[in-house]
Amino acid sequence: MRLPLAAMAVSLSMIGFATPLTAQQAGGQDTGQTETRGAATFGASWSPARTAQFDMIPDGGSEDAAFRILVSVPDAPPPSDGYGIIYALDAGWTFGTLRDAVRMQASRFASSAVKPTVIVAIGWPTPDLIDFDRRGADLIGVAGDVTRRDATLRFIEHQLLPRIEGALPVDPGHRMILGHSFGGAFALQVRAHRPGLFSHVAAGSPSIWTDPEGLFAAATPAGAPVLITIGELETPEMAEASGQPADRVARLRARDMHGRARRMAAALDAQFVEFAGETHGSSVTVFLSRAVGFLWSGI
Repeated sequence: MRLPLAAMAVSLSMIGFATPLTAQQAGGQDTGQTETRGAATFGASWSPARTAQFDMIPDGGSEDAAFRILVSVPDAPPPSDGYGIIYALDAGWTFGTLRDAVRMQASRFASSAVKPTVIVAIGWPTPDLIDFDRRGADLIGVAGDVTRRDATLRFIEHQLLPRIEGALPVDPGHRMILGHSFGGAFALQVRAHRPGLFSHVAAGSPSIWTDPEGLFAAATPAGAPVLITIGELETPEMAEASGQPADRVARLRARDMHGRARRMAAALDAQFVEFAGETHGSSVTVFLSRAVGFLWSGI
């Protein structure tokens, strides 16, 4: 049972397993090899404050189906309506940047509408929080079989949300699901199949090519507001002009990343943003920063 806001002293231990993060888990870009090769010679490992990690096994799953969850809790007290909250896929690529973006855009700066926001990132129990052997099946399915993707959605809805929001005061009017690439496609699927579960949806460079018929058939302006972003260099013509490899240009052309993202934005009446000079990979950080503002002000 959730405690009254006035009586609640927010603590990571309330969520459970408040284990400090290693340096690579905090930022998601490092590997254990970097630490071994010399980082430790400069001093002790650094762990972000007010941050926890723990593993969760989906109901009915085995230990090798576990997800690693990272949680960052604001150092500010919760607003009267509760904290905003962002559930982010691909923890290894999203958690550190989102945590920093929220802290830098917080309402302590007079010009910002951003209020204290909890970050919950969903990854896999590997050193860098990414598991390429599982990622595709868990987020988009494999060869038309969406059993694992649907299991991930059920896990988030029926296990992860209750655990987090049973321990922290959260404003359901500022609850976002966020993902990039495969994660972006997953976020759009969540909006289509679990309407009302999230108040906002952010999809960076979504891999709509993985299920174009299903996603476009389910697309409707009614529902949670959506942010869709894309890198300018995800158009085949711009990628080719910038000197990107021919095989990458061919994939962009076959998958129609830019065109499908723009058409999906129109179908959802979503905010569509193209990031000048950015590729599929380099657009991640600017997408994450933009998503924080979208949650709080719609821009």
